[in-house]
Amino acid sequence: MKKIVGVMIIVIMFVLAVSSSYSLDIEKGFYAEYRIYEDPEIPGCRAFALFKDTSLDDKYFYFDSLTYKYQILDIQENIADIRICFEGKIRTRAYDEEKNPVYLPFKRIFDITVDLNTLEMIDDNGNVWGKWLFWIKLGSYDKREYEIMKNWNNHGGVEGWLNGPLKNENLSSFLKSSYARTGTHYFLLSAYNEISKTMIYPAFEDYGIITSYKAYKTEEGTIRQELGGYYLDEVEIWFEGETIKMKPGILSEYYYANGGLFFENAFVNYIDDFIDQKLGITLLQMEHLILTDYGMKNEIIIEDPKPEYQTFISDELEKVEELREQYYSYSETPQETETPQSTQEKSETPVPTTTQSNGKDKTNMLYYVVSILTVAIIAIFIVLKEKR
Repeated sequence: MKKIVGVMIIVIMFVLAVSSSYSLDIEKGFYAEYRIYEDPEIPGCRAFALFKDTSLDDKYFYFDSLTYKYQILDIQENIADIRICFEGKIRTRAYDEEKNPVYLPFKRIFDITVDLNTLEMIDDNGNVWGKWLFWIKLGSYDKREYEIMKNWNNHGGVEGWLNGPLKNENLSSFLKSSYARTGTHYFLLSAYNEISKTMIYPAFEDYGIITSYKAYKTEEGTIRQELGGYYLDEVEIWFEGETIKMKPGILSEYYYANGGLFFENAFVNYIDDFIDQKLGITLLQMEHLILTDYGMKNEIIIEDPKPEYQTFISDELEKVEELREQYYSYSETPQETETPQSTQEKSETPVPTTTQSNGKDKTNMLYYVVSILTVAIIAIFIVLKEKR
């Protein structure tokens, strides 16, 4: 009997040990990588970024690819040093001699400090300057207001509503991340207040974002634009049994795994303090931002920040203009003026699609199941032998 108990203890300890290796605790070396979801049936899915500085002639960039990743460099007394990399390809609207679109690579890398107790980002003087959105602290978070941003567009904080843990029921019907299909529960941070049944909806104009940027067609059929703010449409949503129109603003949902890890953003718009204050991007508009990889690495996987990686994305404007002048003479394709609402249209130029999963999750799970079965078989064999 003692041997049977001993064997069962060994089995339990093994299961716990293997399970702990799949925990989502923030530790030194932890990393996560996110990409724009690209539908293989709609090549050329892209995003655009609205610049924080509305005085610029060009007020946004189109991205044909985008990667957003971070790694925990160190943790001391629950204060984490985190390296963030934001990179991709800018669509310049220039074409080469073979009439292929010309892209401008970009990369931005910053080291930030995060208080893991509050998930607030703090500067060298100890002042809080933003909220880190890629994790939520688990606890009594069922149905409560939650701070999304500290200072959006220099006009103050943004509140959302955090609800969970919720059962994963038909979640994969509209979300794109593989983690949406495999998780049993999730947390939801959104503009919908579960208690009062109302919308916590940040309108752009409430945060100093001008939306008077107009576009119209001339008699010749070309697009003309008036300088000003951004041309952004009203949003139609189905709410409380009816369709309502809302002013241009943030209608977004942030989904978190049961362990607290952010795994997907949905419903077009994305905001956070990092891109707003470090990159000069007040809004990313895209289909979905999905978690494509995460894990632990002993080595640092993101290169050191360089001075050229520490500027606003709008600094690329001059490089884009140079490429337009350089390649325009080769092209018979007119440089059509694009407006933000065209991001939901199909692109005529295919781009490589993002691989959503590299099979690592399936391999890890198979290894996990085989290991447990092996131990269980050994345990049964010992028990049967003992009975004989």
